[in-house]
Amino acid sequence: MLLLSAPFEPSAGVPPGPPLRRYAQVGLAAAVVAGVGATIAVGAPARAGIGHGVAVGAIHAGLIAIGWLVATGAAPGWPAPALRLGVTTILASIAARLGPWGPLAFLLVPALLIRETRGRPSMRAVGVDGARLSHALIGLGAGAFLGAHLLITASLTFGYRVHATSGAAYLGALAYDVGVNVLSAEWLFRGALFTSWWRHGSFWPAALGTTALALVRYLLDPALPTASEARAGAIFYLGLVGLSACALRAWSGSLLPGYLAGLAFFAAYRTLTP
Repeated sequence: MLLLSAPFEPSAGVPPGPPLRRYAQVGLAAAVVAGVGATIAVGAPARAGIGHGVAVGAIHAGLIAIGWLVATGAAPGWPAPALRLGVTTILASIAARLGPWGPLAFLLVPALLIRETRGRPSMRAVGVDGARLSHALIGLGAGAFLGAHLLITASLTFGYRVHATSGAAYLGALAYDVGVNVLSAEWLFRGALFTSWWRHGSFWPAALGTTALALVRYLLDPALPTASEARAGAIFYLGLVGLSACALRAWSGSLLPGYLAGLAFFAAYRTLTP
């Protein structure tokens, strides 16, 4: 518990925050591309899958780019890696809708993120580093516990069934979680923003603030069921996942345990059907 109230002492310096206009530029670019994708999806039914892929990819690309902006402090040369990550995310999202093996393209995103962050001291400060096996296993166990609790609660209380629609669809959803869904949340909220806010304050304000932002991101996701119990459950469980990931980040110094916790939770969540 002392760790959770300790001042932030990174092993490498964290750059100052970037100018607000940089956030506006990244947000506007992501919004424009997402709007183009949505327009294609609505106006050209034959290309709806591609349009949807562009829109979803642009949203996650924007989250990753903002995380990069925060992590680097808009240091010279920051747009090139952010652009490469953004284009790869959008192309992977499009490829995921072109065939049964398409979702595997999502795995390119974390691979590129690791490559782009290698050798950058500022990235060690935000937790892009390896973790001890014990830390990784505890993160995996925490997510699995929350996922199992969700399955039991949803099946007994709200009448949901534990049943994946098909093996291919389930694996495609997991690839999406591995490549962009959980990755973008960990990278932006628990990596860049949590690190920055914790550096300027204490653990709990940083953890609560970034978890709240992550909840807003998930509640605005059109893929989330609109039923009131589903949204209440999302707030409860994703809030716990977010706070657990912040604690794991603080304890281990790495994003990996929280990332594994998120993957384990979503692996359980993907098996639920009404």
